[in-house]
Amino acid sequence: MASIHRDTSKKTKNWFCRFYDPEGFRRNRSTGTESNKVADMICGGMERASTLARQGKLSNEKALKLIRETRERIEESHGKLPADSAERVLKGTVEEFVKIAGGELAAYTTIAWLDAWLKGHTAATKGTLKEYQRIVELFLKFLGTRADRLLTTLQPVQIEQFKAYLSGRVAPSTVNKSIKVLKAAFSNAVAKRQLEFSPAEHVTSVVSDEDFLRRPFTLDEITKLLKAADAEWKTMILVGFYTGLRLRDCANLNWEKVDLLGGLIDVTPMKTRRNPTSNGTAKKLLIPIADPLLKHLNTLAGDKPDAPICPIFNGKSASWLSGQFYEVMVTAGLVEKRDSKKKGTGKGRDTRRNTNPISFHSLRYNTASAMRSAGVSEAISMDLLGHETEAVHRNYGKTEIQAKRDAVNKLPDISI
Repeated sequence: MASIHRDTSKKTKNWFCRFYDPEGFRRNRSTGTESNKVADMICGGMERASTLARQGKLSNEKALKLIRETRERIEESHGKLPADSAERVLKGTVEEFVKIAGGELAAYTTIAWLDAWLKGHTAATKGTLKEYQRIVELFLKFLGTRADRLLTTLQPVQIEQFKAYLSGRVAPSTVNKSIKVLKAAFSNAVAKRQLEFSPAEHVTSVVSDEDFLRRPFTLDEITKLLKAADAEWKTMILVGFYTGLRLRDCANLNWEKVDLLGGLIDVTPMKTRRNPTSNGTAKKLLIPIADPLLKHLNTLAGDKPDAPICPIFNGKSASWLSGQFYEVMVTAGLVEKRDSKKKGTGKGRDTRRNTNPISFHSLRYNTASAMRSAGVSEAISMDLLGHETEAVHRNYGKTEIQAKRDAVNKLPDISI
């Protein structure tokens, strides 16, 4: 049984903890405090770590939990400074016992973990990594000095506060993307046994009205867009309308993915590459090329299969592409020109913008809406757009190419 005492042979009023270490030797270790109540809690933590190590159960995860819980009890009853000092003392002993048990204590601060997590994304695209870095930097700035504390001290309330902080400044979709990135980072910490639970696990998404505000373009608006567009944007618009592909998927489409003779586009959307199915594979789409789009692509085809269809836009970030498409809509007279900062309003680039009901994504809505109007079945429509659910997959199986070809050829001819 562990006990605390003062060593009269030493010139200190600090309490010492007397206990047996994992190898059965009697230890006499300073608690670093003159408070007998704080010393008793530290001593209890040392004994608990020793017992777990003796039983072969002192994993990195349990060691970090023991340090965190002891610190929290001391901070609750005696304040932050005694808790900080107790954490340092207890950590040294626990780290020693983890090594005796055959392991090694790896304790990250929040900033160190997020930095390590970002560096581990070697397969991520440059644009994706840049977006992750932006979100992480924003979160660390929000945390302030708390970012330098142990990762195990991070609590759900801090993620909720960050969500509330963002909600008044940026669009709901941006808030939700930020929470999603933090969930991925802290879930990885759980998998690597740095956390028992993710502090972001039960933080819910912001309910967004954006999807209710979004709408497809009218055919008149599409005609104006095509007239205002240069050659590459015209290709982007036609591909977006006739395939339902998202903005970056259209921009990154290469000729090797386009079979003009067979009339098929073979593509794996970026969204499904980031979110593979349960068996680890990303969903590939086989999209029949509608006649108007096929006619247009035939006028562009070259002899380099690895060349992009739209060289200017290939590899560009989603934000850059969105901004450029907005300018096309401005030229077409569909939206008002944006000011980076309106005089007298105090609103700049970092403030939340009003949601615009039309964007490049509206073309995807056009595809779905036109198919519904043409009487295309939901199963075929969902398969073409890459929205196939597990239930649809079970009920319908793989959609036949001919059925999808018939569906895309029911879309109206918007080419001019």
